[in-house]
Amino acid sequence: MADIKTITKKDYKFLKELEELLYDRKDAMPKGSYTTSMYKKGLDKIAQKVGEEAVETVIASKNKKNKETINEAADLLFHLMLLLSEKEIPLHKVVKELRKRHGKGNHKHIGE
Repeated sequence: MADIKTITKKDYKFLKELEELLYDRKDAMPKGSYTTSMYKKGLDKIAQKVGEEAVETVIASKNKKNKETINEAADLLFHLMLLLSEKEIPLHKVVKELRKRHGKGNHKHIGE
């Protein structure tokens, strides 16, 4: 089993900071920012990018080297967070839904 215990509060804090940065970029729309360029392209292009990154993650997962899967999964997570920010859906609402769904199963100890 993978060593999942190495994730830290710092990692979770980073995701929150990234979400805040995405919202800041959406408000400020700084020139030269990749995020700004994606916001300007609109929801359809952002959603398309999420799909592309999902497919690339699947393809990478079929390879023996985990590094490529990690890189593609990072791209996927970033673009999913970008999509959520475009739709003004806070990440905590997605996490809350996951926790709610998980609570219906046999693993209620997780997240308690």
